[in-house]
Amino acid sequence: MKSPVTLIHTALLSEAQPIIDALDLRQYETRPYHIFRGSDVVLVTSGVGSENTRRALRFVLESLSVDAAVNVGIAGCSDDAIPIGSLFVGTVPDSHPFSELLPSLPLISFDEPVRHLDSPDSVLVDMEASAFREVVDPMLATGEGVVIKVVSDHLSDAVLPKKQVRRLIGENLRWIPLVIPSRSKLDGLRDTKSFRLLHADDRFTLWKASRLWRMTHQETRQLIDMALDFRQWGELPLSQLLDSFLWPGDSGTGDAISPFPAVRRRWEELRNSPRTYPLPAGEPIPETRRKAPAVHEASAPLGLGRCPVASEQTRCCNLFTLDAVEGCVFDCSYCSIRSFYNPDHVNFHHDLGTKLSGLDLDPGKTYHIGTGQSSDSLLWGNRDGMLDALCDFAHQNPNVILELKTKSDNVDHLLRRSIPANLICTWSLNTPAVVHHEERGTPSLEQRIQAARRAADAGILVGFHFHPIIEYEGSKENYEVVYSRVQDAFEPSEVVMVSLGTLTFTKPVIKAIRESRIPTSILQMPLTEAAGKLSYSLETKTEMFSHAYRCFSEWHEEVFFYLCMEDVSLWEPVFGRSYRDNDAFERAMIGFYEEKIREKRLSHR
Repeated sequence: MKSPVTLIHTALLSEAQPIIDALDLRQYETRPYHIFRGSDVVLVTSGVGSENTRRALRFVLESLSVDAAVNVGIAGCSDDAIPIGSLFVGTVPDSHPFSELLPSLPLISFDEPVRHLDSPDSVLVDMEASAFREVVDPMLATGEGVVIKVVSDHLSDAVLPKKQVRRLIGENLRWIPLVIPSRSKLDGLRDTKSFRLLHADDRFTLWKASRLWRMTHQETRQLIDMALDFRQWGELPLSQLLDSFLWPGDSGTGDAISPFPAVRRRWEELRNSPRTYPLPAGEPIPETRRKAPAVHEASAPLGLGRCPVASEQTRCCNLFTLDAVEGCVFDCSYCSIRSFYNPDHVNFHHDLGTKLSGLDLDPGKTYHIGTGQSSDSLLWGNRDGMLDALCDFAHQNPNVILELKTKSDNVDHLLRRSIPANLICTWSLNTPAVVHHEERGTPSLEQRIQAARRAADAGILVGFHFHPIIEYEGSKENYEVVYSRVQDAFEPSEVVMVSLGTLTFTKPVIKAIRESRIPTSILQMPLTEAAGKLSYSLETKTEMFSHAYRCFSEWHEEVFFYLCMEDVSLWEPVFGRSYRDNDAFERAMIGFYEEKIREKRLSHR
């Protein structure tokens, strides 16, 4: 039984040589054609022209069972603006990996060299591709015959030296991992989204390493994750790290020592070293990296849910959530919303007032309801009457404490209308460095504080979430400045709460962050198991939360401080108090909020 192989065809031996070296192929025949073999690859050089291509391919295919075929070579290009050395594939189906991983251009084959082409569009010109497709396409599934061309000239008369041809092909071997089996554990990972998102250099080097070292499936998967991390963190990429090891003659025997331990040590060093957040003076906050999303009407019925990140292993305030909007256009690198909703879609509940009036609430129960779990509460303003509907809902239900949580400075509509005392606005705050690097597209720290100040001036109770507190070089001093700025700007009588929390990731969120490929070092931290998730160690959390609480010493008696979704064991060392269960925590919080609201109502009589 014939073993399926990948067939590679080139016209010139100089085009083939870099591929032969990369795949460690051995010459099998020289007549009538140069044929080179590996365990899963056969390469044939045919000579220039369509007829030579047909004859060589038919000769080889008489004795081969081929599951994929690739024509590789140099080509002229009609567009002078396209640089020499650019890599393109011929037009392929949308389902083929090349459709998203490598650029495509139309290709025309001629029987004679072409020095001029009247075409309004950019096209490639060669002498073999059409004959290649004529022979291999009838034998393969759709899309398995691929043509790959490197631009060598702009339809000039010059004949390229063999050395230059080898260089052009050798610098463009990024397509190899997409079609050639690796003979390793990488084979089972090549179709994963993470592998497909790797930089082309990392993909090729990882593929090459997988042929040389006996790495396990787990090691290979971790190398893919590390490659994405190195790129996001702005560090030396995996391709350069692996190339720094001596390749053992490209023998593919696996006898050399695997580089995995050394690469992992470097990754661990970076994770355990404080990240740096340079913030050039006067540099504006970067815009969001995301495109504007499509807007849809939410199809699910409106209802009250529980906090989506609640856990039995952490202390939770039993918050009810109200998803008036699902999705966000702020581009915070650490946000878990990206793992819950499609980041390119935002869903609104139209006729929100009618839906809110239909909620089944117990008049004898006090509800603490938040609207900032699936989107930003103020970002959208009064779109479709949303803020008016929420204010009316709070006014009609005095047993509801309605919390609008936000990073936005969009408070204009709230300030134009009467706000019930049981509606509070809370701002998520962070240092300018974190805002700059990890909260793209959001208002600056000062803009948020000024928005909260305007709300407080209008008689709205406000609160502040320092969540996530992030460790980086100089972070302790930076947070002290922020804590001081907040206390300078507000009287404790205006503030109902301050919450503290830090980075806590689920595995799907980590995966979503890596696959976003945005420049961020948010995952450059020592991740420790924490209540089924990954976060800082308890020792680190105790220090960062205790520091924050100490900085607010003058507010301790007049503002409700709490830890948001943190381990139960942290409460006593941070606050000197704890709650026996979530219900006790909820009663204490609601009781404090109700007293603040009562005082606010009395002050406005």
